[in-house]
Amino acid sequence: MPQILDLEVVPGSKLGVWKIEEDPEELKWKLQWSAEDIKRFQSHTDGERSKHWLYSRVLLREMLCTTKFIELQADEFGKPYLVNFPQKLSISHSGDMVAVMLSDYNCGMDIQLMKPNIERVAHKFINEEEWKYVQEETRLFDMYLIWCGKEALYKYYGRKNLAFKENLFLYPFTWNEEGTTQGHIERNEYFKQLNINWKVIEDYLLAWVVG
Repeated sequence: MPQILDLEVVPGSKLGVWKIEEDPEELKWKLQWSAEDIKRFQSHTDGERSKHWLYSRVLLREMLCTTKFIELQADEFGKPYLVNFPQKLSISHSGDMVAVMLSDYNCGMDIQLMKPNIERVAHKFINEEEWKYVQEETRLFDMYLIWCGKEALYKYYGRKNLAFKENLFLYPFTWNEEGTTQGHIERNEYFKQLNINWKVIEDYLLAWVVG
């Protein structure tokens, strides 16, 4: 399988990114299917969603390097977790890319195909201070870094009821194909500051955090 990124981001944490090119029918045999998995897969009437579901789970199996059955469930907040493996994980997909992060620690990760239509929704997740980081010459990247960074923080937090403008914050950054900034989650008595790492892959932006 043409995995385009296989990266140990810190000891005990690794990222995999796979570009979707194979016929899905050729990949189904790579998985061990439970009755619940079959039901979930068949519930995706949209072809892209079913491909994302299948490819992300094949990538997960490759990254775990196992022949065992992988029991993947979601908790009460919708955050995925592995029942029979100790690692934490985060899963994301967009366009022709799927990404999986495995870690010994709590983590969050997001990948997005960078498209100009983000302009229509940017006001919903970029706060007044963060607009100061958005430069005209790198406008598309800057908006997506704020979006992907906040998605990574949201997935790290793992619970709902977070407002992207009021509870998630990015600190200043400078455009580069890969780099690190910081951000924090703030809600009621909860506060957590984290490094937000990113990498540009073709027309996609990948961002992740590790606790």
